[in-house]
Amino acid sequence: MKRLFIFFFGLMMACLTSGITPLQAEPKAIQLSAATVLSPPKPLEVDFSLQDTSNKPFTPASLKGHWTVLFFGYAQCPEICPQTLAIVSEAWRQKLDPNAQFVFVSLDPKADTVDALKKFLASFNPSFVGVTGDEAQIKKLAQAFRIFWTDPSFNAAGQKIIDHPATLFLVNPQGQIKALFSPPHHASILAKELKALMESQNS
Repeated sequence: MKRLFIFFFGLMMACLTSGITPLQAEPKAIQLSAATVLSPPKPLEVDFSLQDTSNKPFTPASLKGHWTVLFFGYAQCPEICPQTLAIVSEAWRQKLDPNAQFVFVSLDPKADTVDALKKFLASFNPSFVGVTGDEAQIKKLAQAFRIFWTDPSFNAAGQKIIDHPATLFLVNPQGQIKALFSPPHHASILAKELKALMESQNS
């Protein structure tokens, strides 16, 4: 299972960056050690209709007009999701763009209701936005980010396991993928590089 997941993760990276050269020098010569920057940014040529944890529609328009850090996971995740959310939560306190949003897209929409996601995310940061809805719509959005995941199973402890990548995506105000961050994540580095990338395009 792990080998299959590693293969799919490698495939995701290859597809997402195919024909795209990582940016070697951003304006102001910012130095990046964790981010893989896409140049030019990758448009999200997909239409989807989901629901966020404020009971508002979540569509392609929801990714425009501000920066978005986006992550795919599930509320019952025992390790990857809570660990990543804790890191993002710490980074989020480092005075990033005040209009930026963090979006958590459920890969287990049958279990992750709006209320379940809201409760889960509130323990990390009440401003974090959860997204759930029709499974087919989730797949459309996930495929646009080249996300692969497994069907749910249960470990010996009875925990629900869905293998999925821990990649964080940075979407620019034009609704395009600007960069991605592969694990392991570190809050200080993540905050520094997110801020640098946001400021480089805003300047």
